[in-house]
Amino acid sequence: MAKKAGKNNKKKSNYLLITFWFLIFILMMVVFFVKRNQIKQNLEDTDFFGRVFGTTPEFMNKSDNGKSEGKPGTGMNLDLLGAKEPSGNSGGGKYTEVTGTEANKVPESEMQKSGTGVAEAANQKKTETLPLDSEKKTNSANESTAKKPETTSQSKTQETPAVQVPKKTEVTLYFVSIDSDGSVSRKSSRRTLQKSDSPLTDSINELLKGPSLDEKGKELMTLIPAGTRLLGASVKNGTATLNFNEAFEINQTFGVEGYIAQLMQIVYTATEFSTVRSVQFLIEGEKKDYLGSEGQWIGTPLARSSF
Repeated sequence: MAKKAGKNNKKKSNYLLITFWFLIFILMMVVFFVKRNQIKQNLEDTDFFGRVFGTTPEFMNKSDNGKSEGKPGTGMNLDLLGAKEPSGNSGGGKYTEVTGTEANKVPESEMQKSGTGVAEAANQKKTETLPLDSEKKTNSANESTAKKPETTSQSKTQETPAVQVPKKTEVTLYFVSIDSDGSVSRKSSRRTLQKSDSPLTDSINELLKGPSLDEKGKELMTLIPAGTRLLGASVKNGTATLNFNEAFEINQTFGVEGYIAQLMQIVYTATEFSTVRSVQFLIEGEKKDYLGSEGQWIGTPLARSSF
């Protein structure tokens, strides 16, 4: 009976011990679930599993919602655009900021652990960067190509200015012809001259040159003395003042009719211009009453009606 009672007491004490440890386990589990986040954080901060077992369980790399903190397939949290990597293998929570091209340098051991995830991320970054560089080169090439034709066109315009063709104008000159009976008649002829700011002077100088070969073939001639030169010309209030050299008053061939004809040639040629109605003759800058020894009147302006 004593042995039987001893066995019962031993079983009872074993049962109580098991119950005790079971309650302790239940209590630990309750505490663990209540403080699991704090416990997990402490284990991560101290790298408990890494120091004791040499590796960190997979569930320690997962967040509270069950998703991995890093990219799928990498097994670690890596930011290629300026991430923070552990400064050593011993843990301890110390990190060094990695920026620029150093962020793309991944240790070979990390590459082996992470598989193809990091390589894909690096390739993706290169792929995203290359088109930007190529677009910049293409845009700069297009801009330089677009600017070249403008520069070439401008240089050609500066080197080869447009040649302006001189403008022409027609004037009417008056010559004379002598009939078989000796009478003198007035003849007009058209000539083309270059336009200028002094059309009256140009027209009188052209008249002083005498008839051209074509005009001589039409029996046109001039009675203005050879060597006559125009020294000056001006127009005021419809009167043209023409200053000739002294050769203009020496007409020894045709006498009075010669003086009248040479004055008529000048007056009709000058009054072809709408601004001229009469002509005042000067000899070497002096106003004279008569022209030549025959005494042809030039003391006042002469008009077409004077002949």
